[in-house]
Amino acid sequence: MKKLQLFIAAAAILVSCGGVKVKVANPLQIARTDETVEISWQDVLARMPKATPEDMIVIAPDGRQQPSQVLYNGGTEPQALIFQATVPAGGSATYRLKIGERDSYPVQAYGRFVPERMDDFAWENNRIAHRMYGPALEATGEISNGIDVWLKRTDSLVIDRWYAPGFNYHADHGEGLDCYKVGRTLGAGAMAPYTKDSLWLGNNYVKYKVLDNGPIRIAFQLDYAPFRADTVMITERRTISLDANTHFNRITEEYTGDFDRLKVAAGIVTRGAGGKVLDILNKPIKVVGYWEPLNTDNEPDNGHTTIGLVFPCEIKVETRLGHLLASTEIPAGRPFTYQMGAGWSKSDVPTPQAMTQLIFDQKLKSENPLVVTIK
Repeated sequence: MKKLQLFIAAAAILVSCGGVKVKVANPLQIARTDETVEISWQDVLARMPKATPEDMIVIAPDGRQQPSQVLYNGGTEPQALIFQATVPAGGSATYRLKIGERDSYPVQAYGRFVPERMDDFAWENNRIAHRMYGPALEATGEISNGIDVWLKRTDSLVIDRWYAPGFNYHADHGEGLDCYKVGRTLGAGAMAPYTKDSLWLGNNYVKYKVLDNGPIRIAFQLDYAPFRADTVMITERRTISLDANTHFNRITEEYTGDFDRLKVAAGIVTRGAGGKVLDILNKPIKVVGYWEPLNTDNEPDNGHTTIGLVFPCEIKVETRLGHLLASTEIPAGRPFTYQMGAGWSKSDVPTPQAMTQLIFDQKLKSENPLVVTIK
């Protein structure tokens, strides 16, 4: 018994000094930079029983503390630990989990309810920003459950500053602007039931819940009032998450109602002459992309907005009803997750070719995730 106790004590000392090794392997022949990896909190506790969210730290291969975040998924108990790894093409990198004093990490993903602007819900990371429209705006007669885009060319977070009284975010002051029009459309990649050759759009969200809020991931849920899709009443919950250092959001749609299967479409509103649809050369089709015409609202040159969608399954692509539509069928009660990304020609997506590369790289990474092994 004493030998066993001594062994456990020695193991605990080893963990506290050297930490638990986490090998992150890259199966692709392209480098992966600042990409999120996730470890369940139960796996953390199995190897570090005394760890808490307040003292869990991650050490990078160069010995410096790596920013990390403990996820709660809207609850009160830890669910997972995330950090962002950088791994060479076809190679691996070893990080360490330790108990220690956490540094003050820069917040790179953030979102909040904005009651001072008609109940918007806005979120962003260091690449892009978005918003959805809430009940106070609907009360004025402006109805939309499409996704808005705020274009950025700064790594700084802008939501709070742009919403400040007197600030005009429809003009570019050097950081970017909001020149994207949503209206009664799906905007930048929202989803809706798509039956009888019609899109059935819900109204503004009625309830929100923040699940996690930085420094690496912002995640939240939006609930919508029941609405009719042809002859069926539908209830919708939309869950969105955005990590630092990516253009792409993860969107999970949950539809409930009296149906066995539901045809749905994620759509990008099209703008007419000058727009370019992604030239899809690869099969099966799991991606769509759209390069908007030059935006000239308030200024002669606001650049081009680009939107891309990545799906886990083959989808049907068509241009109709004022949208570039990507449709599929989902079973009743089955959440469906896809990805939506946005960029700007005046930032780091300067050309349609850069858009194409960004979308196909995201597809490739999604199909070949980083492999995490805890030693």
